[in-house]
Amino acid sequence: MRSSASATSLFFVLSLFLSATAGATVTATFDDLPTPPAVDSSTGLQFANGNSSNYSGALWDSRFRVTGDAYRVDTRTPGPLYGIPHSGHYFATNGGDGAGNDGLIISTPQILTGAWFGRNEYYGFGSGSDQVTIRALDGAAVLGSVVFDLPVAPAGQPGPLRFVDTSAFLALHGITGYRIDRRELGTQAGNWVADDFTFASVDEPAVVWALPGGLLMLAGLRRLRARVARA
Repeated sequence: MRSSASATSLFFVLSLFLSATAGATVTATFDDLPTPPAVDSSTGLQFANGNSSNYSGALWDSRFRVTGDAYRVDTRTPGPLYGIPHSGHYFATNGGDGAGNDGLIISTPQILTGAWFGRNEYYGFGSGSDQVTIRALDGAAVLGSVVFDLPVAPAGQPGPLRFVDTSAFLALHGITGYRIDRRELGTQAGNWVADDFTFASVDEPAVVWALPGGLLMLAGLRRLRARVARA
């Protein structure tokens, strides 16, 4: 009975701590933008967002593009679709060519807990990127990183997106943003496709106060049980 009560008390403290550390979450789906392009087109994120780079509590690099799920680079043949979203009809990609589309920055103090990434396609040549690295930043300093190999796509087609778990960033402090680097495959601009970036806010003052308070409560419960046992 005593061990059961202790376990219950410990669970209460852990629940209090987790509720303090895990704040509200927001997901950048790119489907709720106010001025999106047609689903067979692509445009800069700021233009799809009413001429603003502030989206889902973050400032997005001007090289992020919002692209519809019916967009094709080659419209005459027609060629393959450019990419496949994880949800809805729109996804993000790194616009520009060559080195100009590497190292895209997302500026936000929120914690990126995950996103979906995959390979794009141009004319069926199987180029683009085959790996991305997401780095958590404090200014220019790298606090941590997650490397993800983009899944192999069907020949001549864009690949399905897979989840990139970046929840390890929850253990970091002082995050001011993220940088997405890529490894180019071939010579067709080194693009990738991404969707559903999920950010969590962290209330650090709540963490500071909640954990000591919970531990004091646990100590009080233990003292109360000891007095009852002696009575």
